[in-house]
Amino acid sequence: MSAALFAGKLLKMDEEDRPAWLPVQRNTLILMLGNVFAVGLVGAMVYGAFNLTWWIPILCLFITFPVLHVLILDRMLKAGAGLILTGLLSVIGSASLWHYW
Repeated sequence: MSAALFAGKLLKMDEEDRPAWLPVQRNTLILMLGNVFAVGLVGAMVYGAFNLTWWIPILCLFITFPVLHVLILDRMLKAGAGLILTGLLSVIGSASLWHYW
C-alpha cells in the first residue's frame, strides 16, 4: 500500500517538481503500478484470511500501512525513491506470496 501511496504522491506533483527520470507522459504507467502494488496488499490479506493466520492481515493493515509508511517512510524518502523501494519490496512480497500459496 505504501508503494501505491507514493505513486499517488508522484502523480499529484507539479511537472517541475517531479524526478527527472519520470516524464509527464508516464502518468498512466505510474497509476497502473500503484494499483498493481496495492493488489499485493489485498492478496496478502486474502492469504491470511484463507489460511486462518490472523497475524498476516493484522500486519498488513495496522503495521505496514500506518506505522511503516506514515511515520517512517514518508518522512525519510522522496516520492520517487519511495516508489522504487516499496515497489521492489511489494514485488518480492508478491513473489513469495505466490510461491507459498
